[in-house]
Amino acid sequence: MTEIQKIAHNTLIQVIGKAVTVGLGLLAFAIITRTLGQDGFGQFTTVYGFLAVFGILVDLGLQMTTTRLIADPANDEKTIVGNALTIRLVFSIIFLAAAPLIAMLFPYPTEVKFSIAVAAAGLVFVSLTTTLTSLFQKHLVMQRVVIAEIIAKTLYLILLITAVKINASLITIIIVTIVESAVAFVLLYGFARRLTKISLAFDLNTWKKILTYTWPLAVTIALNLIYFKGDIVIMSIFRSEAEVGLYGAPYRVLEVLINAAYLFLGLILPLLGAAVAANNLPRLRTVLQATFDFLIIMVVPLVIGGFILGEPLMILFAGPAFAVSGELIKILLLAAAALVIGGLFGYAVVALNAQKEMIKFYALNAIVSVVGYLILIPRFSYWGAAWMTVVSEAFILLTASVVMYRRCGFLPRITVAIKSLFASVVMVSGLLLVPLAFFPALLIGTILYFATLYLIGGVNRQALREIISVTR
Repeated sequence: MTEIQKIAHNTLIQVIGKAVTVGLGLLAFAIITRTLGQDGFGQFTTVYGFLAVFGILVDLGLQMTTTRLIADPANDEKTIVGNALTIRLVFSIIFLAAAPLIAMLFPYPTEVKFSIAVAAAGLVFVSLTTTLTSLFQKHLVMQRVVIAEIIAKTLYLILLITAVKINASLITIIIVTIVESAVAFVLLYGFARRLTKISLAFDLNTWKKILTYTWPLAVTIALNLIYFKGDIVIMSIFRSEAEVGLYGAPYRVLEVLINAAYLFLGLILPLLGAAVAANNLPRLRTVLQATFDFLIIMVVPLVIGGFILGEPLMILFAGPAFAVSGELIKILLLAAAALVIGGLFGYAVVALNAQKEMIKFYALNAIVSVVGYLILIPRFSYWGAAWMTVVSEAFILLTASVVMYRRCGFLPRITVAIKSLFASVVMVSGLLLVPLAFFPALLIGTILYFATLYLIGGVNRQALREIISVTR
């Protein structure tokens, strides 16, 4: 199987697997929003929004760093993964133990503070799982990650339904979420040991090597969390729980889509790293362009289609009480698109070892975002938060593209983007002419979009044939 076919095979498996987990995740989301309501879901959002700050600090950029280091044949895979896992565990315990203590200083209800303390335990498993994912990305066997996700998510849905019937409370739902995270980690750890012998390790030289490489990422990620999660935290202080819930609902939907995109990007990072290690910049630019085209084909119809299907989507899954969330998701889709494309450019920056150049931009963005949130959220609530998020993500997209261009001379061609935009206009025109319910509209819109895109040459037909050949 060629390298392209391996990537196509892994991508296809991820798409199928992610479709299953997205379906299960949306069902779980529907149960949680309907069970907790606006206020309760606002508390749920506050808990995980607050912990996300510490979760991002724990990340330290270790997933990207581990993927980059084990892609280099000069590094020993077992040594890097074992030490990276230990670093992640140590920092998880430190930061997540501090989270409940710091939460005591915030004006949250007692139930929310207690829930933060309980939920912090589950994030340790999530943190370790992300480190293990690097191993599967390198070996292009992401189907094992998909299998673990599907099993864990299925169990989560079963336990969630049971828990809601027995005791529909915030803390019960959080405990079920912890079980899901633990199961996913245990399964993934078992799969990882089939690839290489993994154990916790403390090798001072390896720790220095990993931390030396990852500290610029850690700083940028720490600054990133200020603007990426600052909106939820600031809103939880200045606005009501119901408003936090209405703002958090579209975020939950978009996080599913963003995670799917980053699973794909995780497969690309080893290829970018290998191209840089071989000093093969033409190869690097080829991979970047192909990935850019793929992501554009996915995100453009989501952004444009969201203006028609955003409100029906949120009402369908979250209930009529979250109709406002349908308007918010239209704005946040712009931020999600910028985040995904910016993610590709950010991975290129990491592969090129140019993380330090991004620090000043993340610092500036963090300052502007916090000031913006503090001004806009008290006055305009979730509307101000949503538009400030769009500005923040667009700024990082722009600056990452500049750093990338300076290092490797890559400037993406927008031919496919223009064709994707045209196909999206055809899709929307068709949906406006014949109004349909959500699922029929989604199906017809998808067919219209990809049929139009194929006819005008927006799809690489050779790549499509390779993907099909893999599935036979």
